[in-house]
Amino acid sequence: MRYQLYREHKYVSAALNDLERLIARADFRDDKAVEDVSEQFETLVSMLKGHAQYEDERIHTLLEAKGSVLHNHAEGEHAQQEEQLAAIHNLIDNVRNATSDDDKVLAGYRLYLSYRKCVADNLAHLHEEETLLLPELQRLYSDTELQQIEAKTYRQMTPEQISEMLSVLFPHMNASDKEAMLKDVRDLAPEKFATAWDLIAPTLPETELDALSK
Repeated sequence: MRYQLYREHKYVSAALNDLERLIARADFRDDKAVEDVSEQFETLVSMLKGHAQYEDERIHTLLEAKGSVLHNHAEGEHAQQEEQLAAIHNLIDNVRNATSDDDKVLAGYRLYLSYRKCVADNLAHLHEEETLLLPELQRLYSDTELQQIEAKTYRQMTPEQISEMLSVLFPHMNASDKEAMLKDVRDLAPEKFATAWDLIAPTLPETELDALSK
């Protein structure tokens, strides 16, 4: 099996859907419910922007270096995503500024529809990256070269930061995903692996510990 990128998309997808469910259930007549939506939305925005920047700088540049243009559409979608997120931010403000309960409910429904469309667009975007960009990267680069995409990240992180990152991602991954990510840490930052493993191991299912520790 070729080296895989985009494993973190499982977490991105879950985060998008978690907020959609929160917005769907929110009683927008309740100021606290509105603020809960706003806070979780801003957290999501920060994650999505960082994720897009990482892909543009670390992955798309590799395609460009080989003369491929497949990434151009994905980069354009990153720009469109920023516009969508700004529009959703304004819709949250519309809920806050509504003066009657009926207006708040209507503004909340419009927010839900807009955010649901954003989720649909983002999931299609993730699908494109994994089904079009990943095969192109695998065609143009060796597995060893693709693994090095992550090397700079691990060099910049402390073992504690690596463990924290894994603790966020792992609940959304299967055992093979976890094995692959731990192998990356072991191969690319061997001096940090032991400490990171000691921190993350207590959070893992006992049924997976033996396989993941190897």
